[in-house]
Amino acid sequence: MDSTRDALAIMRPATRAHRQAVGGAMGNGARIWAQSCSAEGDAIWGVYQESVKRHARRIARPETEIEFHGVGTTFPGIDHLDSAEHLATVEVIRNAIQAEQQGYAAFVMISTIDAGHREVRELTDLPAVFITECAIHLACQLAGKFAFLTHNRKILEKMERIARGYGVGERMVDGASLDLTYRDFRRMYEDPEPVLAAFVSEARKAIDRGAGILLPAGNPVNMFLLDHGVRTIEGVPVLDSFGAAVKTAEM
Repeated sequence: MDSTRDALAIMRPATRAHRQAVGGAMGNGARIWAQSCSAEGDAIWGVYQESVKRHARRIARPETEIEFHGVGTTFPGIDHLDSAEHLATVEVIRNAIQAEQQGYAAFVMISTIDAGHREVRELTDLPAVFITECAIHLACQLAGKFAFLTHNRKILEKMERIARGYGVGERMVDGASLDLTYRDFRRMYEDPEPVLAAFVSEARKAIDRGAGILLPAGNPVNMFLLDHGVRTIEGVPVLDSFGAAVKTAEM
């Protein structure tokens, strides 16, 4: 047990006092570390990465600085395979520890699989916001039932499993999905109308099942809908999960 505690002490040398000493308090030119599970500069993700950075500038307070960080490699199947998530999580943990050591005010996981959810909070004292955890609890405050809207069935199943793990399964209705992969994102932006129509059509099915609010997942789907002005479908709100996470981190 002593050796375990010693190892943890080595991994997390930064403390709340250290963060305050290096200026990490919110409201004073605060820096937020935004972490994804994709590699920065990956051509597949380029259009999404540009979109999310634009949106961050729109919604963040003027004094807030949001810095985006990825992982070294985008592991195949990162949106739904537990093995890929495990590999990415190792780097996510290291980055969270680095963010704490460098005095960031908060750490925000912006990939909807919430990689490192338990580990980051176990190994750092840094305020950590996880996009899906944040979104589903906000959704439960805004509507009686929520549903996920995803780009394929596999990630839908994963998101619903995550929500049940957070203890809100009874507030969730069966979601809706298309049959796309992350490699389709650039094409979606090049010819958005058919994809938008398909999302609306599928969303109606979740609404008919009782969804009072829709949660797009992964975050590239969220950004695609935001970029094309989709804020409601059939009068049902489409929650900006990324925006919710950023504003929570700014508290």
